Amino acid sequence: MNPLFEQFVIEARELLDAAGAALLRLEREPGDAGAINDLFRALHTLKGATGLFDMAPFTRLVHAGEDALMAVREGRAAVTPELADRLFQLLDLGVRWVDHLDAEGDLPDGADAVARERETLLRAALGGEKAVEAPSGAFSWVDELTEAERRTAGGRTVTAVMYDPHPDCFFTGDDPLDLCRKIPDLLLLRIEPVEPWPELSALDPYRCALRFRTLSAAPKDDVARVFRSVPDQVRIATMTVAGAVTAPEPVVEGLAESILREQARILALEGTAAEREARRAVVLRTVRNILTAQGREADRAALDRVAETPEALRGFVEGLADARTGGGAASVPFAVPAAAPARRALRVEAERMDRLMSLVGELVVAKSRLPYLAREAREGQSFEMLAQGLKETQGQIDAIVGELQAAVLRLRVLPLSRVFEPLPRLVRDAARRLGKSVELRLSGEETQADKDILDVLGEPLLHLVRNSLDHGIETPDARRAAGKPETAEIRVSAFQDKNGVVVEVADDGAGIDAGAVRRKAVERGLIEADRAAALTEEEAVRLVFLPGLSTSSGVSDLSGRGVGMDAVRAAVEQAGGRVEIASQRGHGTRVRLVLPLTMMITRVMMVETAGALYGFPVTLVTGMLRVRRGDIRAVKRAESIVLHDAVVPLLRLRRLLGLPEDDRAVGTEAVLVVDLGGQTVGLVVDGFRERADVVLKPMTGVLARLRGYAGTAVLGDGQLLLVLNLRELL
Repeated sequence: MNPLFEQFVIEARELLDAAGAALLRLEREPGDAGAINDLFRALHTLKGATGLFDMAPFTRLVHAGEDALMAVREGRAAVTPELADRLFQLLDLGVRWVDHLDAEGDLPDGADAVARERETLLRAALGGEKAVEAPSGAFSWVDELTEAERRTAGGRTVTAVMYDPHPDCFFTGDDPLDLCRKIPDLLLLRIEPVEPWPELSALDPYRCALRFRTLSAAPKDDVARVFRSVPDQVRIATMTVAGAVTAPEPVVEGLAESILREQARILALEGTAAEREARRAVVLRTVRNILTAQGREADRAALDRVAETPEALRGFVEGLADARTGGGAASVPFAVPAAAPARRALRVEAERMDRLMSLVGELVVAKSRLPYLAREAREGQSFEMLAQGLKETQGQIDAIVGELQAAVLRLRVLPLSRVFEPLPRLVRDAARRLGKSVELRLSGEETQADKDILDVLGEPLLHLVRNSLDHGIETPDARRAAGKPETAEIRVSAFQDKNGVVVEVADDGAGIDAGAVRRKAVERGLIEADRAAALTEEEAVRLVFLPGLSTSSGVSDLSGRGVGMDAVRAAVEQAGGRVEIASQRGHGTRVRLVLPLTMMITRVMMVETAGALYGFPVTLVTGMLRVRRGDIRAVKRAESIVLHDAVVPLLRLRRLLGLPEDDRAVGTEAVLVVDLGGQTVGLVVDGFRERADVVLKPMTGVLARLRGYAGTAVLGDGQLLLVLNLRELL
C-alpha cells in the first residue's frame, strides 16, 4: 500500500474520532465556540486529505458537514438534536468508508448516491439553509469585462465569485488555483495581482499575492460548496451578463503541457536507483491519468510499452509535452492503491525509543566482557577471580535486561482513554433511544496499560455500559417515583493497584433483583432449585455470569440476549484477570474488572502436582493454606472446607487433569484458594512453589484444541511450565 495512503487512513480515523468528541461537547454546550472550531477544523483537515485522492463522494460528504457547521457558526441554524443526529450519522459513515478504504482500496459502490442523500438530510435538518449571497454592487468588475469575456458568459444568468485568498493561505493547506479549478461549469477565470508587482528581489514566494475573479454557469449553491473551507475570503452573487452567447473558450491553456514538462523535469533529477525508480512510478501514474482524461488511448498504450526505465519514460513524456494536447484542462486524480489487510498503528514517543536504544548500547557493552572472561578461563585464571567476574557480569546484564524489558513494555503502554472514547457517544445515542436521561462520568482515563489489554478491555466495557443503560437505569418517571433525580449517573473509573489495572463501571439505577436472578437460573436449568435457595444475596447476584442467563423480558438492540455478562467474564479471565460484581436493590450496581498491566509478561503462582509444574494467574489466587484431612467434609465425591465462616468447595487438581490419585500418607493438604468470578474455590495440589514472571505462549497446532490450558512458559532452569485456564477446567 502507498505510504501516503496509509498515512491518510491513520489520520482520517484520528480526525473522525476528534470530530465525534467535539460534536458531543457541542451538543452539551451549543454555544461552545471552541467545540465548533475543533469540529470544523477536524472536518476541514479531513476534507483536504480526501482531496489528495480520487474520492469525490468522501469530499462531498465532508463538505456537507462543513455546510452545517458554517450555518451554526453564522447563527443561521441551531444545534438541535436532529442536526446532531445527522452529523453523528455523517461521522459514522465516514468511519465505515475509511474501514472500506483500508480493506479494499476504494470507496463502497454507490458512495456518491449515499453522500448526496446525507447532504439532503443535513439540509433538511438545517431547515433548508441556503448560502448567503453577497450584494451585487460589490461586483463592479463584471461591468468591466472585455468583449471577448462577455462573449463567454453573455446573455445568461451566471454565478460570480470574488475570491481574495489570505496572504498566508499556503501555510493552512489551501491552494487557491486548485479551488478555482474545482468550480463546476467554469466560464471565466481572471487572476490578478492584489497590488503592483514588486521588484523580483523583494517578492516573497511564500505569500499569496493574487486574487481570483470567476464566472460559472452552475447554481450558486454548487459554487459556494467549493469555497466552504474559506468562507471569510470569498463573496458570491448571482447576476446576468449582457452579450451574445457563444461557445465558452478554454479558461486554462496549456495546463496538460505544463504538467507533462514538470514530470519530465522530475525524471531528470539525480538520485539513487531506488529514488529514481520511485519517481518513475509516480510520474507514470500521473501521465497515465492525463492521457486517460484527454481520451488519448493510443498514447496511453504506447506509454505502457516504454515506461520500464526512467530514461525511456522521460523521452516519451518530453515528446508528449511538445505535442499539441488540445489545451484542455486535465484532471489528475491520485490513484487509490490496491486493497491491503487492516493494520493497527501504534505511535511511540521519541523519548521512549531513545531510552530503548540507550539500553541496547549498554547491553552490547556488557556482552563484550564475556569473551574476555572466556579467554581468562582458557588461560587458567583462578576459580575465585573467574567466578567473581562472571557474577559481576551476570548482575550487570540482569539489571540491563530488566530495564530493557520495562522499556519495551512502555513502548506498548497506552492510556485507557483509548477505550473510554466510544462511551460518551454510546451513552448519548442509547439514552435518546431508550427515553432516559443519563450523565456519564469518566475518571482515570490517563491510567496506562498494555495495548493488548486495551484490546481485551474494549468489548467488555461496552457490554457493561449497555447493561447499565438497558437494565440498570430507570426511566425518568420511575426515578421520580423512587425519589431519585431524573438524570441517572453512570461512572466509569480506572486506576492501578498491585494486581494490575482496575476498571469499574457503576450506576445509581435499580440494582439487580437477586430473587429474579435465582428464578431465571432455575428456569433455564443452570442451577438446582435447592442450591439456588441456599445462596446468599451476593452469591445470587453473581449468577448473572452464568452462560445464557438474562433477566430481560425481551431482546433489544442493546442487550437481553443472555450473552453479555458471560462474555465479559470469559474475555477478562482469558486475559488473566477477574470480574467482581456488587449490587444493592434500588441503589445501583458496580462491576469491577481487574486485569494485568500487560499480557506479554504474566505473573503466575506455581504449584507441583504429580511431579509436574503448573501455573495459575496470580490475579485469581486469593490465598494458600494447609488443611488437615480431618477438616475436609465429604459427601460422596464432593468435598468442601469452611473458610472464614463460609463453605468453600474443594477440588483436586489431579482429578481435573485426569492424573492418578495421590496415595501418599500425609496429614495435611496443600490448598490453593482461587476466585472465579466471585466464587471462591479451593484447589488441592501436591505442593506450593514460588511466584514467577513468565512469557506465556499459547498452544498452537493440534494442541490449541486442548481445553483447560492457557499456554506454556519456559522457566529459567529450562523446565516447561503449563499454565492452566481454571474456567475451562471447571
